[in-house]
Amino acid sequence: MSAPHLWTRPLPRRALLRGAAAGGLGLATAALIGSSARAQTPKRGGNFRVAMLGGGTSDTLDAHVTVVQTDLLRVMLLYNCLTSLDVDAKVVKVLADSIEPNATATEWTIRLRSGVKFHNGKPLTAEDVAFTFRRIADPKTPLNGARALQPLDLNAMKIMDGWTIRLAMQKPYAAFPEGIAVPVNFGIVPVGYDPKKPVGTGPFKFESFTPGQQSVFSRFDGYWESGMPYLDSVTVLDLADETAAFNALQGGQVDVFANAPLALANQVGTGGMVKALVARPGQWTPFTMRVDQPPFDNPDLRMALRLLVDRQQMIDLSLSGLGQVANDVFAPWDPCYDSTLKRERDLDRAKFLLKKAGQENLSLELVTSDFAAGVIQAAQVFAQQAKEAGVTVKVRQVTADVFYGDQYLKWPFAQDYWYYSPYLSQWAQGYLPGSPFNETHWDNPAYNKLYDEAQATVDAGKRCDILHAMQKIDFEQGGYIIPSYNQSVDLMTASVEGFQASATGYGLASSGYQKAWLA
Repeated sequence: MSAPHLWTRPLPRRALLRGAAAGGLGLATAALIGSSARAQTPKRGGNFRVAMLGGGTSDTLDAHVTVVQTDLLRVMLLYNCLTSLDVDAKVVKVLADSIEPNATATEWTIRLRSGVKFHNGKPLTAEDVAFTFRRIADPKTPLNGARALQPLDLNAMKIMDGWTIRLAMQKPYAAFPEGIAVPVNFGIVPVGYDPKKPVGTGPFKFESFTPGQQSVFSRFDGYWESGMPYLDSVTVLDLADETAAFNALQGGQVDVFANAPLALANQVGTGGMVKALVARPGQWTPFTMRVDQPPFDNPDLRMALRLLVDRQQMIDLSLSGLGQVANDVFAPWDPCYDSTLKRERDLDRAKFLLKKAGQENLSLELVTSDFAAGVIQAAQVFAQQAKEAGVTVKVRQVTADVFYGDQYLKWPFAQDYWYYSPYLSQWAQGYLPGSPFNETHWDNPAYNKLYDEAQATVDAGKRCDILHAMQKIDFEQGGYIIPSYNQSVDLMTASVEGFQASATGYGLASSGYQKAWLA
């Protein structure tokens, strides 16, 4: 996903990145969220109604097979992971009370938080963790998180006691806690889990679900975070278009229009009936090139396409300015992110590389769909910018059902969306042979070797050096064009409280629905 679908200690470069992101925007997040920025005493009760776009008949409640944005929201209501990301994109422990490696990171011991129960009243145990990992990584039916669990020896997991499990790795796995911190891939489920009758440890429990239409969840009174959740229930409504969703918000039929069109943020002031929560740059919507098929198997051609992009113009026109310039490398909040990698538009060099690749009169089809804010507009802007280098781009817009249908991950040239993940975790989701979302079909032997070296390196500083070498390969040869790190906008009525602006791209869900309340 891309996921959908998508951490760690701060370093000076990260602080600089955050400051640059805040300083470069025309909107002040604190002002936009209005009363949410004021400390108030949470109030209990109420049905929280969330409108979202992009749902369909393939919607799911399964903890481990999410694809579209509506899936992600539901999963984060129902389930918790051992580790996850907070609003600052740091890795934090959730159901794990401790998670410790041996000296070589070939063994990890996890001690679970005490007092956690599933929605059916069953206590969380180490056996449930083992069952969850076996379900995700089953070689016969691998699910979204399987690639990140590949080092785990499923047959050597050892239950130490009811709340402690020791995991043996087949090779060193230094970044294991961040590898399983993707909140939509690693929800812990009970032994015997049935996704048709979903049970998790999350703040809300399942009541009803009609794919592509509506899902209802009620407060779980046995939730492990004391006093939470505050809401009685959450209803998620899949609406057909942005006009219907915005009208429902203005008319009081819903409390939130999640992942709303970015242009609407500029129409929302402070002190009114509707306010906007603007996330920090975290979501990214890359152009994806299949490096195993011509013409994209030529690195000169891929570089030419990256060089013809005017990134700031694309942000201004497709994201209403709500984004930060990116340079074709993912994971901007990772403490090992190399902020020295910069790319300026260079049409002369782009034309030179096109000629070198034998593609002076290149014509391409770009496949896209309305699965995230700004992607259709970005495709159109890309087509216009490409003309200046002599490249003809035909934008083919399809429905989300078609885009994520049989051809998904097979399109030669397309777009997609991702939420933030740390670098190595993102790599496992979409850049390794066997990754569930390897949309570029990337398989670079030198890169794969560096990945194994990074996972075997316990020293964080030395691991950063390896990650910088990997990012240099992304920058020079990769299969992505990443023009920007995008901000998302959630529109809400003035009565909605408890949410914070997130750096992960997940928007509302990063704050945790257990903290939400209605004034």
